[in-house]
Amino acid sequence: MQLTNYIEQVWEMALNGETQGVWFWAAVYTFAVCGYSLIFQLRTRSWPFTTGELVEAEVEKFGATDPVKSNQEYVSKALYRFTVSGADYEGTRISPWVFVASHNARAILKKQMSAIYRYPGGKVKVFYKPGNPQKSFLIVAGSVGIFITLVITVLPFVSYFIRYHL
Repeated sequence: MQLTNYIEQVWEMALNGETQGVWFWAAVYTFAVCGYSLIFQLRTRSWPFTTGELVEAEVEKFGATDPVKSNQEYVSKALYRFTVSGADYEGTRISPWVFVASHNARAILKKQMSAIYRYPGGKVKVFYKPGNPQKSFLIVAGSVGIFITLVITVLPFVSYFIRYHL
């Protein structure tokens, strides 16, 4: 079967609400989004780093305050300053992975914050994009994070193939 015919078939299935068609297009979407994320994570691992000053790093409430604590959401927040080639920069991004966590899962954010490399004396390691140092992170993706992203990228297609073509 030609690829274009197959794509037309699964498109029609998806329009008709059939599981196979929906599954296929969900797998395509997941592959595109996670594939982009995977490439970005791999590229940031090769970014150079410099020493910076951490002005602020905390886990704070996100969105409206919810009276039910378990419904409240949290994000990690940072402000740091660093110098590259004589130019001063400020950064706020902690990691390529952006997490929003519930009150009960905010320990994940605290764990992320603990991965910031701190030099003796309070300085921190800042990774920056070589062509645009304004884009920076305090943490780059590790091997485990990259592996998880890879699995999430291909798993929907693998499970689709197993379900519908074996």
